[in-house]
Amino acid sequence: MKQNELAKSLKLFIGLTCIILAICGFIVVPKLGHDIASSNPEFSPLYYPFIIFIWITIIPFYGALFEGWKISNEINKDNSFSKNNLNSLNRIRKYALSECFLYFVGALILLYFNLLHLSILIIILFVIFIAMCISVFTAVLAHLVQKACDLKDENDLTI
Repeated sequence: MKQNELAKSLKLFIGLTCIILAICGFIVVPKLGHDIASSNPEFSPLYYPFIIFIWITIIPFYGALFEGWKISNEINKDNSFSKNNLNSLNRIRKYALSECFLYFVGALILLYFNLLHLSILIIILFVIFIAMCISVFTAVLAHLVQKACDLKDENDLTI
C-alpha cells in the first residue's frame, strides 16, 4: 500500500471513529443512562455524574485521535520516521494512561459509595485493559520510530 493510500485510509478510520464516538457519547450513552435511571429509581441521582464522567473520558480519546490524524499527515508527506510522530505516539500513550487513571478513580468512587456492581466492574476492567494495551503498543511504536529516526538522521549526515 502506498503512503497516500495508507494516509487516506488512516484518516477515514479516524474520521469514522470520531463520528461513532460522538454518536455513542452524546446519544447512545445518555439514552442508556436515562433508561437505567427510569427502570431503577435508586440510580437516578447518578445520571448526571455518569454522563459528565463519560464526557470527561471522551476528551483524551479525541486527543489521541487528533494525534493519529497528525501522524497520518506525516505519513502522507513521506515523513513516517520523524520526531513529530515520536512526540504524537508519546502523547497517545499518555492519553491512554489518563483513561486508565480516570476509570480507576471512577471505580474507586463507585466502590466507596457501594455502587460498584460486578457488570460495571467488568466494563471498567475491560476499558482499563484496552487502554493499557494501547499504551504499551504506542510505547513500543515510539521506541521503533525513535530508532528509525536515529538511523535516518545518521544516514542523512553521511555522504
